[in-house]
Amino acid sequence: MGKKNFGPGDLAQFKKCPECFARLPMNATQCTSCGQKLGEVDQFGMAKKPFNWYGYGSAIILWILFAFFVWWAFLKVK
Repeated sequence: MGKKNFGPGDLAQFKKCPECFARLPMNATQCTSCGQKLGEVDQFGMAKKPFNWYGYGSAIILWILFAFFVWWAFLKVK
């Protein structure tokens, strides 16, 4: 009774958040429900998560610092 039937043209105007599955307009860059950043849309209408350069870059730098600490603390010849 209160349901709307969406046609194929109606669904092409929206994308879904990959975290909370909220329906958002195609030009949205951030989810209004959970705050997740959104990327391009795949073939199923789900928004892709953008690559997290900050997270991967900081992880690599921290691993390098950890390796240097292990060398300095345990492997350095005195």
